[in-house]
Amino acid sequence: MDEIARSVNLLYERYPYPYLPIRTERDLASKLHANIMAKILATAGLETGSLSGKAVLDAGCGTGEKAAYFSYHGAHVTGVDLCKASLQRARELAGKFNLQVEFHHCDIAEFRTKKRFDHVFCLGALHHTEKPYNNFLAVADLCKPGGTVTVGLYNSYGRLLHRATRMWIGLRAGKDIEARMAYVERAIYGRKLRSVHEAAYVADKYVNPYESYHTVGEVLGWFEQNGISFIGAHPHVEKGGLAAIFTQMKWMIRGSGFFVISGRKN
Repeated sequence: MDEIARSVNLLYERYPYPYLPIRTERDLASKLHANIMAKILATAGLETGSLSGKAVLDAGCGTGEKAAYFSYHGAHVTGVDLCKASLQRARELAGKFNLQVEFHHCDIAEFRTKKRFDHVFCLGALHHTEKPYNNFLAVADLCKPGGTVTVGLYNSYGRLLHRATRMWIGLRAGKDIEARMAYVERAIYGRKLRSVHEAAYVADKYVNPYESYHTVGEVLGWFEQNGISFIGAHPHVEKGGLAAIFTQMKWMIRGSGFFVISGRKN
């Protein structure tokens, strides 16, 4: 485990993420969570009905909400994550709804299996690793020809203002996780955090020790170099060119710092 992975993992062992407040089946399969998942699936041209019987990899599954959602809709799901605390939560969540998900405690770059997947998802993980592109190659290699690869990353434009906020927190509170959490409570929220769910959100957003930032054009380059054809993205963006750059600049104004993009493996 490299130093970046070690420091990021330390954060998530203390604050498993995303740790959404999913208490009922309705919380998992409808309401806001279903709306978010529908947008993610749509980038790959998928709907919930198309998941049934498919082999799905959730690389960097965290606390397992997405893995559980895929399984709930009939997919054969494998989840991989480096954080033991997050995986414990993920296993509890799957067990609560009697869902069969195969979880592995492993760095996504080191996960080995003979299985190949119809749909590979890696959402919010690559930008917390030292070598995002190398890790992208590792997970994309696990996708079947004709299958889909979906990644979610912080955007170089959309995350710009938030990056300034993170730098300010670092200058005021240093690198210590709890000192940074206390500073965010005091200076940004003006109150104590109200739940473990809110604390997980704050830790990931403001306290994470390492983030990288990426453009749509960069990821399209990853796709092109590895025989993956672009399908779609959320928020919507044109495929390359000045139009794509202008769209991403608008994301900065709207605070859309995270984008999801999908392609089909040839």
